[in-house]
Amino acid sequence: MSRAGVEAVDFPLYQYVHIMDCCLPGEGTFEEKCAAVRATAEKAGLVIGQTHAPFCYFEECSMEKIIRGYADSVFATKLLGADCVVMHPVKFSGCIEEERRQECFDLNIEVFRKVAPVLHETGVKGLLENMFAKRDVDGYRRLYPTIYSTGEELRRAADILGDDFGVCIDIGHANITGEDIPEMIHTVGDKLCAVHIHDNTKARDDHLPPYAGNVPFEKVLLALKETGYRGNVNFEVNFGKVPEEHLESGFRYLTEVGTAFRRMLDGE
Repeated sequence: MSRAGVEAVDFPLYQYVHIMDCCLPGEGTFEEKCAAVRATAEKAGLVIGQTHAPFCYFEECSMEKIIRGYADSVFATKLLGADCVVMHPVKFSGCIEEERRQECFDLNIEVFRKVAPVLHETGVKGLLENMFAKRDVDGYRRLYPTIYSTGEELRRAADILGDDFGVCIDIGHANITGEDIPEMIHTVGDKLCAVHIHDNTKARDDHLPPYAGNVPFEKVLLALKETGYRGNVNFEVNFGKVPEEHLESGFRYLTEVGTAFRRMLDGE
C-alpha cells in the first residue's frame, strides 16, 4: 500500500460483524497485540489514522457488552497511535425510517455518555457515523434511512454528547439514504472530523471506487471546502475480489484521486 502512495489506514477493531468484541490479530495481551499491529503498520510505512469500533444490534448484545466493546476500542485506538474511533450507532433490527427511531436515539445517547469518560481520559475522539437499515421486500433487500442517517441527527447527538465526540460522514451511506450530501456536510459543520469516501448507485452498499457510481463528488468536495474540512481523505473501498497482483494498481488509483481531492480542499 505504501508503494502506491497510501499514507494511513482506518484499522477495523472487529473480526465478525454484529459481535460487540474489540478484536485484534495475533497472540498475547491486549497491549501486546496493539503494539504488534502498530509495529507492523510502521514497518509497512503506514500510520493508523483512525480506527473503526465493532457494532451490533440491541437484540444481540447487552448494554454492558456494548459499552465494554466501545470502551475497549477507545483504549485500542490510543495504543495504536490514532486519535479517533468511528462508531456506528446501535439500533434495533426494526429501526427503519421513523420506526423506533427516537427510542434508538435516546438509548445511543445513554450508551455514548457512559463511554465519554474513557474518551476524555485517553484524548481519543469518538466519531458518530451515519447509517442505513436493511429490510427484505418482495424477495429483494432494500436499504432505508435509520438512526443517524441525517445531518440533523448527527449534529444533535454530537452537540448533546459534547467535545469528546464528533462526526464521520460516510459518503456512500448518505447516497444510499437519499441525503443531500453537501447540505448534510454543512449541517454537521465543525463537528465533522472524518469522512468515509466510496461510491455506489444507491441500490447497494457496494463500496466502489470514486466515480464508479453516482455520488456527486464535485459538489461534495465543494461543501467540504466551504466548511473548512481538514481531516483525512479516507477511502473505504472494497477490493476484496481484486487479484493480489492488481491491488497496487487499485491503491494507486485511490492515491491519485485522493491527492486531487486534497489539493481541491486545500485550494490549490
